[in-house]
Amino acid sequence: MTIDHEGRIHALLARAEHPETPEAEAQACAAKAAELMMRHAIDEAALRARRGERPEAVVYWEHLVSGGDGHARARSAGLTAVVRAYGGACALRGDGTYRRDLALLLVATRSARDALTLLLPSLTLQMDGAGTRATDAYMDGFPLELFRRKADRTRWRNGYLKAFLVGYGDRVAERVEAVRGRLRDDGPETGALVLARDDERVREEFAARFPDLARGRAQRVRSDGFSAGRDAGRFADLGSGTVTGSRPALGMPGGR
Repeated sequence: MTIDHEGRIHALLARAEHPETPEAEAQACAAKAAELMMRHAIDEAALRARRGERPEAVVYWEHLVSGGDGHARARSAGLTAVVRAYGGACALRGDGTYRRDLALLLVATRSARDALTLLLPSLTLQMDGAGTRATDAYMDGFPLELFRRKADRTRWRNGYLKAFLVGYGDRVAERVEAVRGRLRDDGPETGALVLARDDERVREEFAARFPDLARGRAQRVRSDGFSAGRDAGRFADLGSGTVTGSRPALGMPGGR
């Protein structure tokens, strides 16, 4: 990656992370940065294939997910969806209880690793900021006397925020998948073949590292927060139009 190219990506992510950047512009900057990183990786993979060179290495690394606010599991669910959309594979270490951090155990190609190490911290900042703002606005609609105890109000707030984080990551992952598919289809024919082979190599390496990995328990999240998170996670424009279709809203414990 050239210095100019890398500098542009860093500038886009810095703009996306800035608290005074309007939300639509922040999402557009993050989307453009992700597109540039993916385009570079696909072009490089196609060049290696045409030159008859070996494919790039599949690598392992870890990414820490903060749990100090008690939302590590929800935050990690959102980030895991983005990792998988980028062609990586992911497992978790820890359960996020007692406000503990979680570790994402990641396997991906080297170029995907380089991109995700830039993208995941930026997305975390955006996800957390959007979630806090949306939850504050949501809770303003509930008078204090509606809750018998302060703990009840806190529990209701946390349930909304956790669902928001999961929904935000779900929508971002959907858009990442759309960009990756478009770049693959519009690029050289060898690029699509290389990506398919890379995906298979990632799956094989992940299975070899975690042969006894148990299937994770799905999180139950509220439909109101999940839907709001998906709405907030829409990127402004990836150059390919609006991605349509949505996953059914998840169940809301206790109903409302």
